[in-house]
Amino acid sequence: MKKLLALVLTLGLLATCFGAFAEDLYAGEKVTMEMAVWNSVETYEQINAALIQQFPEIGEKANIEVVIEGDGDVGIAQKMRLLLGAGEELPDMVRVNYAQFAEFESAGLLYDMSAAVEPYKDDIIPAVLDMMTGEDGGIYCMPQEAKPKVWYYRTDIFEQAGVDPKEVKTVDDFIAAGKKVHEATGTWIENYGTPLNAYDLMMILSGKDFSFTDENGDFKFADNEIIREAFERLKKFHDSGAFSPIDEWSADWQAAFTEGTISSQLIASWMKMHLLTWAPDQAGKWGCAMWPEEMQGGSDAGMGIWIVFKDAPHAALAADILAKYSFDPEFRHAVYSINAVIPPLESAKTDDFYASSDYFDASLRDVYFEALEQLRAYPYEPTFSAEQTIIRDYLNEYVNGNLSLDEALQKAQDDMINQIGNAFD
Repeated sequence: MKKLLALVLTLGLLATCFGAFAEDLYAGEKVTMEMAVWNSVETYEQINAALIQQFPEIGEKANIEVVIEGDGDVGIAQKMRLLLGAGEELPDMVRVNYAQFAEFESAGLLYDMSAAVEPYKDDIIPAVLDMMTGEDGGIYCMPQEAKPKVWYYRTDIFEQAGVDPKEVKTVDDFIAAGKKVHEATGTWIENYGTPLNAYDLMMILSGKDFSFTDENGDFKFADNEIIREAFERLKKFHDSGAFSPIDEWSADWQAAFTEGTISSQLIASWMKMHLLTWAPDQAGKWGCAMWPEEMQGGSDAGMGIWIVFKDAPHAALAADILAKYSFDPEFRHAVYSINAVIPPLESAKTDDFYASSDYFDASLRDVYFEALEQLRAYPYEPTFSAEQTIIRDYLNEYVNGNLSLDEALQKAQDDMINQIGNAFD
């Protein structure tokens, strides 16, 4: 009985502490907070409006300004390095990718958000919670979106061509499917124009037990069979004639979805937001499938994440807002209605709200969680931003036929050694 009473008192004290923590955060004068993102602000502003509607105390306490601070995850990370180096004021909330997490976390620059996450902790998918956790056990990031690998495809076009994604198991099957769909419908099921993106390679490598470095941080990969196979696969796709020569993030790429000349994409879950924007008239025509078995597992950079720097003007308040933003089950319904992003929560697996979408068929939720079971991230080193620039350049030299495989890998390794030195120093 004494033990039970002690437990009740302890739980009551914890609840009181968390209540006081939240109450103190929302007391006092209204403040202006900066939410740093890249490329566009519209979707974030819509989500923030919904957040304030559900949590009026946030609107009473904070005016959240969404600002563009870079071109992509690499650009925004570079902007943060410049602000840190100059000692200038940092944004309160920063959107990066998990690929940049190791750099900032290992340097001790991030705010520990454990207290804010505690009320939701038991509901978070374990693989995601593990990625959120730093070396010391603190929680130093929150998911904007977990990004397992998903194959989006036009159900009407694949049916017309007689292609079932579930029957596409191997690299060769995927090439054959590409040719079959193109012959039957005139559309392409993928594009492998150059320059390829670093994530084209990293999505393949992320499902493997692989690193560019050894356990000491020295770069050693030129003769590694895993990366050799990944390079060879991407060149095989590029040279096959089965896929569009359009390069990603070009104006032609977006237009191809808008016009319906690209009818599928092997990519990560984040692609859904672009489909909603680029091809709104194709609602109800898109389905989701797992990647071919031979290439399953992994992710694109693990997750899109939010980080809060220790020296941010309102770090504790930012952490509490982001916890609600990322994990509140009811609020996540509003997020899904805006951008179709399903939260990485155990409770969402059986939440029928995510079993339907005006744009995607009923496969969206089930495929997302099936892919999430295989979520893995490359073990990013603090120097990964520099590494991916080098490896991407030599991948494209190889794919375009300017270097042999041996030459491309050896030159990439040499450049990492000469330009970076050691990944852990």
